[in-house]
Order: sequence, then C-alpha cells, then structure tokens
Amino acid sequence: MIIDLRQQFNQNFTAEKYKEFLDDLDSRHPGDIVFRVAETPIFIPKDFKNKIIDACEAIVDVIADKDFIKLTAAAIPKGEAVPNENDHTHFIAFDFGICENAAGELEPQLIEMQGFPSLFAFQVYYPEVL
Repeated sequence: MIIDLRQQFNQNFTAEKYKEFLDDLDSRHPGDIVFRVAETPIFIPKDFKNKIIDACEAIVDVIADKDFIKLTAAAIPKGEAVPNENDHTHFIAFDFGICENAAGELEPQLIEMQGFPSLFAFQVYYPEVL
C-alpha cells in the first residue's frame, strides 16, 4: 500500500463526507443498497496493479479456451449443471488476497471467481462516487 496516500485519505475522512458519499450512492436507486457500505480504497503501486491485471488475464485465457467446458465438466456434480447454459458468463469478478511470496514481494492470490451480475451496477457507480 502507498502509505502517504492512505494517510492523506484517513486525515481527510469525516463522518459528514461519509454520509454525503452514502447519500450519493443511494441517489440513483433510493433504498436499494440494503447492505453496509464499509469498503475503503486501497492505494497500491502500479507494478502491483499490473500483477493483478496479469493474473486476471491469465485466468480469463483459461476459462475462455474452447475446451474449458469439456475440461471442467467432471467438476460439476451430477444433476447440478445449469440448464441452457451459454458458452461463457457475461459477468465475472475476481476476489484476490494480497500475499507475500518467498522473496518478500506482494503477489495476488485468487480467493474466488464469481460469474453473476448481482452487484455489477453498484460496482460501476461506486468508483464514480469515490
């Protein structure tokens, strides 16, 4: 994390600004955000951001491969396949943990992938409000 930016963010945080932020988020679809919005930005250097992007692109290369469905068919328990499934999801989200490797460098480690759209409209608007 870029400590100077984190400190600057923390020093400028106020309860009033947080309320304005929540009000702005709620303004597009009043009452629809029924969960606590407690995320805070993290400030990472560009080289680590690029590691995360590279990891995402490597994963997408695997799941976009024409043989992916065949290769993973045995992982889905019998009777649990989605009927009328299309070739690829229209949405995908990656959740990464930030880990330290043996050399002491930060590296992203995949925690989970999600292929459903439940929060995507919120995720598009959220950075605009930040």
